[in-house]
Amino acid sequence: MCKTSRSGKAAVLTPQQLETFFANLPIKYGLLAELMYLSAGRVKEISTLKVRNINFNDGSITIEKSSTKTKESRSVPIPRKRVVEDLKNWVQEHDLGADDYLFFTDSRNTSYRKGEKAISTRSVDNFFRKAFDRVGIVGGSTHSMRRSMATHLMEKHLTLKEIQDITGHKNLTSLQQYLDSDKQKTFRKYRELLKDG
Repeated sequence: MCKTSRSGKAAVLTPQQLETFFANLPIKYGLLAELMYLSAGRVKEISTLKVRNINFNDGSITIEKSSTKTKESRSVPIPRKRVVEDLKNWVQEHDLGADDYLFFTDSRNTSYRKGEKAISTRSVDNFFRKAFDRVGIVGGSTHSMRRSMATHLMEKHLTLKEIQDITGHKNLTSLQQYLDSDKQKTFRKYRELLKDG
């Protein structure tokens, strides 16, 4: 998917843009997008989740090392109870078993049963691209979910190490490349900080 920001990175979205974007996706892709955002997960990490990777009791997911870039598993809490309930309903509605893919391919051109084959990242890219175009978000991509969450956590004053625990970045240097800041907002905060000095 094209990344059109001046620095060649996927756009960081505001909470309002994210909600609009989620609402303009079919339910499967909407759940996938919200889970990508809430877990700060990469598209492959989340699109290949299996039902067994969701802990409905404590509201968390486990991203298995087989799908991570760092080859390390990580567990991430999903802080929105509604999303956990929606995932539970999705599993029940489609009668998915523990080893089934949560976000499965359901193309008429395949003979796979529900849950047998994970949705392709290409399919996710296509649906996301169409939704970004529909709502007028420039520079949005599948990677926008991950960059947006990392930036929002920074804005909520989590330390880089704490953000790294959520995103699963191998080192702080690579994490810092994900973070975005509004220079004008930074300057205003800086002026306020030094106003009495």
